[in-house]
Formats: sequence, C-alpha cells, structure tokens
Amino acid sequence: MENYIVCCDWGTSVFRLQLVNNNTGDVLKQMSSADGVSSVHREWTSSLKAISLKEFYLTKLLAHLNTLLLNVPFSGEVNQVLISGMASSSIGLEELPYADVPFSLDGQTAVIKNIPKTVDFPFNIFLVSGVKVIEDVMRGEETQILGLATSSDFIDSITDVICILPGTHSKHIVIKHSQIVDFKTYLTGELFQLLSTQSVLKGSVEHQFGTEELDESSVKAFYRGINDSVPHLSMLNKLFSVRTNDLFRVMTKQDNYFYLSGLLIGNEIRSLQLDEITTIVLCCGNKLYELYKLAIKKLHKGFPLKLISPEVMDNAAFIGQRRIFDSYQLKNKI
Repeated sequence: MENYIVCCDWGTSVFRLQLVNNNTGDVLKQMSSADGVSSVHREWTSSLKAISLKEFYLTKLLAHLNTLLLNVPFSGEVNQVLISGMASSSIGLEELPYADVPFSLDGQTAVIKNIPKTVDFPFNIFLVSGVKVIEDVMRGEETQILGLATSSDFIDSITDVICILPGTHSKHIVIKHSQIVDFKTYLTGELFQLLSTQSVLKGSVEHQFGTEELDESSVKAFYRGINDSVPHLSMLNKLFSVRTNDLFRVMTKQDNYFYLSGLLIGNEIRSLQLDEITTIVLCCGNKLYELYKLAIKKLHKGFPLKLISPEVMDNAAFIGQRRIFDSYQLKNKI
C-alpha cells in the first residue's frame, strides 16, 4: 500500500501544505494561505477564547487538511502530518524546547513531539521544534537546511559553508562537518518594512512590489546604498539621507527604495564572518535573491558563492521534514 503523509510549513506569515507519496517523494497536491502563526494567534486573542489556543490551531489545521485532501485520487490513507516552523513557538500550536547546536544535518538531533490523533482531529501530528545558541534562536530555517543537505549539489558533507537565508529575519547559518554549529539573526527585512511604511521615511520611497528585474537606475541606487553602509559612517545618520534624497530630488522615490535596501542589506552582508569558511551559500525564495546576490558579489568579490534557486528553496522545508521524520521513525522503531 502506498504511504502518504502531509507536510506543513507553518511560518509566521504563511501557511503551506503538501500531500506527498512518502515512498516516491512525489507531491500530489499543495496549497498555501495567509493563515500564518502570527495571524492565527492574533485571531484567537481577539476572539472570545471559547476554546484553547491549541484547539483553535487544530480547528484551522483540520479545515486546511480537508481542503487539501478533497477530490484527490489515491489509494491508501493519510493520517500523519509533519509540521515545522513557528507552530512550535510560544504563540503556536504547542511550545517545544529548542534543540541545541551542534545540530546534525541527518535530522537525528531534532526535537520532535508526537501529538496523537483524537476523535475530533483524526491525524497524528509530528511537531518539529527549532534550534538555539546562547544568544539566538530559529524555528524553520534549520529544516530548510536539512532539506538542502539531502543533495550534495547544495550542501555536501565535506565543505564548511555559511548559508544566508534572507527574509523578515535574515539568518546566517554556519555549517561545519555536516552540523549546524552557529547562526545569527538580522532584522533586516522587518526593519526595512517598518522604516518604509511607518517612519518619517515612508513618504520618500515607493514600494516595488513583484520587482524581479532591476533596471540600471535601480542597481545604481542599490550600490550607492551599499557604499554608504561602510562602518565608519553612522547608519542612523545615513538612514535619514533617504529623506533628503527625496527632499532634494537626488533620487526618485523608486530608486530611493533600492537605496534603502542597499543600506540595510549592505550593513548585514558586511558582518559576514568568513573565518574557516570556504563557501557562501545564498538560499532565497523571493525577490530578495537578486539584491543579496549583488551585495555579496560586491562586498566579497571573488569569494566562492553557491546560489540556491528560489524553486529549490520552495520545497526545501518539506524535504527536510521528511528527513527528520525518517530519523525519528528509525530511532523510535515506528
């Protein structure tokens, strides 16, 4: 009989499901929604709280599972759901303790909890937690890294690398000897969003939604932002120049968008710790891909750079979940 599982990547802002043939790895169906952990928790908080937070999450999850499995032709049954991301956080489905570093890329050191099925929720949940170091935490990115490590084309067992995962909270993850040994979080994306939509700078930039191709003017503005992110210049002062760029017509609002991006991304990429690292791996699933690639090539020219395409990153978390689950099954003989 075919073995089917559902993989769930439950992030802060996005919820994603995949129905997978666990024997072949084939994806039968997938879906996504804006029911991220942040919005679900906010919805429960503003409700009458007639049910517990956990029950509220399970109700949301069951509705999405029913939608995913509707009219899907296959033989066998689905009763296992693998979940990673922010669902194991303090505002998620159930809070789990973090795993420690070194964190093995074979999935054996992951923290995972089985939440048995009930009459009201007829699926066994396997909830995967995140990873911590002394001053930092992450939930979800480590699962993506495990997914990439299933192929030596992306992350092999002999190369020491630093993986950059841009996003709201960008991660720099250090991998040595097939283990995550350290990582750092940068609020680059969140700070950009706050500055460009809620600060005095919001009237000086024009958001470029869906921008994939950068024209010559945009690239020039982005590089100027990178140049102005040098350590001897005050970032707090240079941020205000976004306002004066617009006020004195130095840049258009569209170019100012990329100038602000260059300031923040440049500041982040300058902080890369490359001691004993042989390769930078850029792992990105959105329009930030091109901007980070430009910044890395400019600030670390000649340093070996491996580019992981957005298409590969879209599936990395789901592949990583299955790797963790395989290790869990072997360890617990299920």
